[in-house]
Amino acid sequence: MADLRRRISHLQGMAERLELREGGREGRMLAEMVDVLREMALDVEEIGANQIELEDYVEELDSDLMHLEADLYAGGSDRRERRGRERALRDTADEADYILLECPRCHKESSYNPSLFDQEGIQLTCPHCGNIVYDSDEDCLVYENDEEPLTS
Repeated sequence: MADLRRRISHLQGMAERLELREGGREGRMLAEMVDVLREMALDVEEIGANQIELEDYVEELDSDLMHLEADLYAGGSDRRERRGRERALRDTADEADYILLECPRCHKESSYNPSLFDQEGIQLTCPHCGNIVYDSDEDCLVYENDEEPLTS
């Protein structure tokens, strides 16, 4: 950064010694370009200072977050193990909240929300093959062939 500022100052000094501003249109243009370079160097320097300030702030936040995580997960096992147990419990709870039905056509199981079975005029289809597995109008599970429908 300091090298850039030094080089631009050198260009400004050369432009003043050569009296570029009085040297016609090309001279004025070159002198303006040197001024623009000086302003850009000042802006780059300010951006660099802001970047250092932001990096310090992010490091502080990271440190605070690390302390918060340590306090939150203190007294337990490894964080990954705890998250794994929480995910397993959540998955088990999710499975308990759904009804598993086997499709009579493709014989694959699918999960359905129990509240769907209380709605009128609904047909639940197998997501794998599209076969209707429940028809609320008949209030029964639908089977193919000569099998008897299972009423609920």
